[in-house]
Parts: sequence; C-alpha cells; structure tokens
Amino acid sequence: MKSLPYIIISVLFVVLFHGCYKQHNETHRAVIRQLQHYPESTLQDIYKSFFQDEFGPGHLIGDTNHAREYFDYELLEMTSSGNYIAEPCGTGHNFFRVPMDLVKDGKITPEDYFAAFIESASFYRIPEPGVWHEKWHIIVQEIEAMHLSIENFEQDKAALDGMLQSGQTAVHHSKVYSERYDPHYRIMGKAYWEKLKESL
Repeated sequence: MKSLPYIIISVLFVVLFHGCYKQHNETHRAVIRQLQHYPESTLQDIYKSFFQDEFGPGHLIGDTNHAREYFDYELLEMTSSGNYIAEPCGTGHNFFRVPMDLVKDGKITPEDYFAAFIESASFYRIPEPGVWHEKWHIIVQEIEAMHLSIENFEQDKAALDGMLQSGQTAVHHSKVYSERYDPHYRIMGKAYWEKLKESL
C-alpha cells in the first residue's frame, strides 16, 4: 500500500500539471484569436492584451473628468465600423475590450457605457513589475513554442524586456496596429460588460 506522503505528492503533482496545462492552452488560444482577428499584430499588441486582462483600465484614469472629455472627443472624431462584439483581453478571465461603435451607433448610451468603464477601473491592480515580468516571460516562451510568424518579434521581445526591467509596464498599441485597425474601445470588467449588454 502506498504511503500517505506519496499519495499527497502525487495529487499535488497532478493538480500543478493540470494548472500549467490549462494556462498553456489558454495562452495558446488567446494568441491565435488575436492573430486571426488582427493578423498584423506585433508582440507589443499581444503584450497589451494580456496586460489589460491582468490589470484592467485603471492606469488610464487619473482624472475622471478628463477621461470623459477625451472619451467624448474620441467618440466625435471616430468613424464606426459597425463592430458590436466585445473581445476578451488576454485569456479573457477579467476584462473585455468593448467597442465604442456601440455608442457611436446608438446601441448603448454614452452615460451607461462610460459608467461601466469607470466602475471597471476600480478593480485595477497596481502591477508588481517583477512578478508581472516573470509571468510575461512565461507567456513569451509559450508564444515562441508556437513558431508563429510575427513581424519584428525579437526586437519587440527585447524592447518589452528592457521596459519591464526598468519598472515600466503599460504600452500603447503598435503603430502598425493603430494604422491598420484604428481601434476605438474601452476596457470593462467581465461582469460589467455582461450587465451592460443586457440593454442591447
């Protein structure tokens, strides 16, 4: 009969293996989804998506009034592409990118949309640079194992590594992504988006 310590160790191994396997699959699916929808994404854009799911939109909001002014200005200047589908950030555990087209085309009121965005920001967590750097390092290893063709991968990998080593964590979309896809969205918590879309 096997000893109790052996059984405990075996169970822990299975649990840990299952957790790592699940995380690997989720990362794989998230990267494939990003490249299917936005094939010109760079590693910087993939990083941004995973970062947003991990930490939310709070780093963007220092002044609510200013955030609303910028939102109104962007809404006025943008052209709707008719995109009404919210996209999960990263693996989609926490946050979604909700297209502003919903507001531009009158599907959701500006007040309801912006309120959900601001409320979601209250769940923003300040990144611990070292911890996040290590987690991103694992994600990059998983992406490398997929043998994808991502333009300027090594350059972006080095740039992101240097940024994280210096204690910085947030990035913009890459220039090529911004020019090609002209993104207009705000980040919302999964629960807030689920509640908001009930009004559609």
